Amino acid sequence: MRIGYEAKRVFHNRSGLGNFSRNLIRSLATYHPENEYYLYNPKKAKIAFGQELDSVKELRPSFKNPLFVNLWRQRLLSERAQKDGVQIFHGLSQELPAGLQKRNIPSVLSVHDLIFIRKPELYKAIDRKIYTRKLKSACRQASAIVAISEQTRQDLQEFLDISADKVKVIYQGCNPLYWEEKKPGEIQTVRTTYQLPESYALFVGTLEKRKNAALVAQTAQKLGIPTVMIGRPTRQWLKEVAPGLNPNLILTPTVTDNEHLAAIYRGAKLFVYPSSFEGFGIPVLEALVSKVPVITSNLSSLPEVAGPSSILIDPDTPEELEEAMNRVWNSEELSQQMIKSGYTFAQHFKDDVIARQWQNLYSSLL
Repeated sequence: MRIGYEAKRVFHNRSGLGNFSRNLIRSLATYHPENEYYLYNPKKAKIAFGQELDSVKELRPSFKNPLFVNLWRQRLLSERAQKDGVQIFHGLSQELPAGLQKRNIPSVLSVHDLIFIRKPELYKAIDRKIYTRKLKSACRQASAIVAISEQTRQDLQEFLDISADKVKVIYQGCNPLYWEEKKPGEIQTVRTTYQLPESYALFVGTLEKRKNAALVAQTAQKLGIPTVMIGRPTRQWLKEVAPGLNPNLILTPTVTDNEHLAAIYRGAKLFVYPSSFEGFGIPVLEALVSKVPVITSNLSSLPEVAGPSSILIDPDTPEELEEAMNRVWNSEELSQQMIKSGYTFAQHFKDDVIARQWQNLYSSLL
């Protein structure tokens, strides 16, 4: 099969949708190299990807004018895909180029979340309107719709009136680096590089209200648990939260190197992620495969990813987080039990499992 992808985020987004897209294509190219994977990138790449994968090919438009980038992505790409002999087109980030149906190219749409509808206060009105219009249009055009969680499938039904039986759920995986065992020396080197304490709890994600980053910081400070928080601080965090924190307790390094971040996960004693809403919650999976006990929210998709071994708390009840952090931090027996069970559960998210599900879906459309 020759499969086309609108790949802007593959080459230009270092987190979120970029990670999802790179991980998926890397997995497919590794376990199904018999396919050809055409990545349509609208402009010169900022992130190198695919050179080591023989079945992956990056394609760009011939023109250089940035004014035509969006036109190419949204209107001209279907014609280009037809000329290139693409048999299936996959919209990785909740949108599809117009004209695929007219050219008889089956299409797959990945839907990650509907946070812009569920939590409108987090977005500008114009952005909400654009995201909603693009998603509705893509859902109408798609031959198959794939949600990354049961939560997202339910949201498609609730907010866009799309029948749940028209949406397939395929979970996402994470970078293979997080599955790799780390030698004690590697962890110690990274710990020294970022000046991390010997034992620490970990939070990874934007330091914002939706993810309850302030609750993590305040609870850790109350319990005296050293906590590393990795993520971009929002204005609200810098203005309302940071001034009241003990700088010796909460550390906020910027980590752009995935190998370093994987080692930081491996060195953590506990992972805490009490987000109020997630379409999936990739940091939880990264912690599970890194053999770290997880405390997360009992809301949205997080129970799906965390599995039965993690401790689920109500993020609106601070006492629950405090009790859970205190219990796991002070019980080696509980920690080891959670690590073992969590790693077993995480096998459902391995690359070969997910690649096989996508391969089966693609094949069913031809």
